[in-house]
Amino acid sequence: MEPLLFIIFALILGTLTRHLLKKTPIPYTVLLVVTGVLLGVITRFHLISDSFEVVYRSISWAGSINPHVVFFVFLPTLIFEAAFGMDWHTFRKTSVNATLLAGPGILVALGFTALLLIGIRDLNIGLQNWTWPVALMFGAVISASDPVAVVAILKEMGASKKLSTLIDGEAILNDGTAIVLFMVFYLPLSGQTTEMNPFLDFLKVAVGGTLFGLIVARFVMFWLKNVFNDALVEIVVLLASAYLTFYIAEEFLHISGVLGLFGLGITMASVGKTRISPEVIKFLHEFWDLAVYLANTLIFIIVGVIIASRVNFTINDFVVLILLYAGIHAARAVMIALLYPVMKRSGYGITFKDAVVTWYGALRGAVGLALALIVAGMETIPVEIRDQFLFLTAGIVMLTLLINATTIKSIVSKLGLTRMAASKAIILNQTFQSISDEMEAEAKAISGDRYFRNADKEIIKKYLPQHKKVKIEFTLDSNELAELRRRVLEKEKASYWEQFNKGLISSETVIKLSESISEMLDRNGNMPLDERNDLENMLRNSGFLNKLQSIKWLFVIYRKINYNKLVLSYDYGMGFVAAQNSNLELIEGFKRSGALSSGDEIINEQLHDEISQNIIHGQTFLRNFKKFYPEIYIEAATKKAVQTLLNDEKAKVEGLLRSGRIDLDEAGKLLANIEGRMKIIHKYRYRGNSDMGEEGI
Repeated sequence: MEPLLFIIFALILGTLTRHLLKKTPIPYTVLLVVTGVLLGVITRFHLISDSFEVVYRSISWAGSINPHVVFFVFLPTLIFEAAFGMDWHTFRKTSVNATLLAGPGILVALGFTALLLIGIRDLNIGLQNWTWPVALMFGAVISASDPVAVVAILKEMGASKKLSTLIDGEAILNDGTAIVLFMVFYLPLSGQTTEMNPFLDFLKVAVGGTLFGLIVARFVMFWLKNVFNDALVEIVVLLASAYLTFYIAEEFLHISGVLGLFGLGITMASVGKTRISPEVIKFLHEFWDLAVYLANTLIFIIVGVIIASRVNFTINDFVVLILLYAGIHAARAVMIALLYPVMKRSGYGITFKDAVVTWYGALRGAVGLALALIVAGMETIPVEIRDQFLFLTAGIVMLTLLINATTIKSIVSKLGLTRMAASKAIILNQTFQSISDEMEAEAKAISGDRYFRNADKEIIKKYLPQHKKVKIEFTLDSNELAELRRRVLEKEKASYWEQFNKGLISSETVIKLSESISEMLDRNGNMPLDERNDLENMLRNSGFLNKLQSIKWLFVIYRKINYNKLVLSYDYGMGFVAAQNSNLELIEGFKRSGALSSGDEIINEQLHDEISQNIIHGQTFLRNFKKFYPEIYIEAATKKAVQTLLNDEKAKVEGLLRSGRIDLDEAGKLLANIEGRMKIIHKYRYRGNSDMGEEGI
């Protein structure tokens, strides 16, 4: 039972560390590694009393853990969640740069690192028994990055989503290619041979892994599409598919399980997200957050225990380690410098400041250490080389965590990557002031209430909001109108997902509309809200259709063949108009709260006009749609009306549950009945009368 005891003990230690040291500037993962090192030192030097022998054995189990446990137990959770949590649009725009870093880039870094190791050997500094194959294999191992701490810091500091997605995307692809390259060198050194050309073998493993993940994703989406609001089924399907993808890819197909998980995760992050029941989404993300927290807590403590309990070294090895630490950063700098001319023109591009963070933020972690443990168990390699291999890998992991992870925050701040635009700062300050004014008025009203008349007014004042004003730094591109447009677009995107969650628009519609918003957000608010070419193409009839309407029998055939497309067009237009109305409410809210500059009527009117033009455009399309396709219009409108009615009924039942007027079992029965009617309305077809009859509800 020692493994179980260690898991319980490690989770308690990790939670205590997170709770007691949460105000320290040191990242959580770094604290976990230090905790693990302390545990390893205690067991290595037998500092535990004999009466705690069971604790000693449990920590020793972690120190001698099989490296395959790290791969098969922890990686599926970490890799899938990282891919699933990505914004598909942002990743798509950064995918070229991430692939460059994880493909050609890793080859450059690998070669440079191997050259450095052989140079250390030839200069008689150390590593006298190392050969080129061992050096190249080490280059592959040390290239597997683990930027968990860096990405968390970037998100916490409000840095660009594009930068954190690039680093995260590179890390996932990097792990996959690093493991594949590792196997290319590992198999010959371990005495195993393969008849396939190494390059073709690499392509088979890498491309095959990605394709397998995409295939599994299709099966998962088909399954989830036929499940309605069953959180347990949907979460277990995703969890099982992640582990099954990795296991089958690695054990049976001998292709990359990491890249298979990437293919599965990124598909579920894009199209697959709409196959998950709306009410399950929040619970699903909370489940994966917990799973990743548990996995990271265990894996980083285990990393620390392994480093302290299994690493053997000499004083000279420390000299080699320092040279290697500097060398891998030089190798990464060379890699990024070579790729920079292409990267700054691909997708979103990359600035020099982004390149600095990408260079410095490539931490090493559990994947590299697990690969090093596999090498440590190779009896075909001399013991001295194996010890040096494990020590250098563990040393680089520790140094990148203790140095890079703890200093990245100050580097990001000095580079100004978290500096807020002047327009956004102005709006935030105005919003803060509006909130403060409203709460002061509320405090006066409360103090005047007869039940609170004797309350200490001075104490009450101390609890009023004390917002620190955001520093305003004007630049040439400061633009309040652009910032407001961005806020409106973010609201519009949220509106589409809210409509989808209520069943008012389809999965195809929310994907298309959200993608159009993402494209506009890429323009940083510099494009008027009513310049929507994608909407223009979707919400208009072609000249061919206008002519076809005069030939009645041809028009009827066209309508039957293109039924789904026509329904989607109505869905698109209706969802668009509803979102624009929400945008108008947002602008009115800005005015009421004082979040807009006082007296700046030009900005107010321009935003209002742009949104109004969108509403007119959408309403015109819907009127024309009703004229040319009355049956489809009635059917779609009926479905939305019933769905709205059922949503209201559902909200009332949930309100009764919260107020205690019905219990959980009674609410469950009522909600199940509502969900049953929701399923039926999706199958409704208009038959030429206003009554749904027996086919309806």
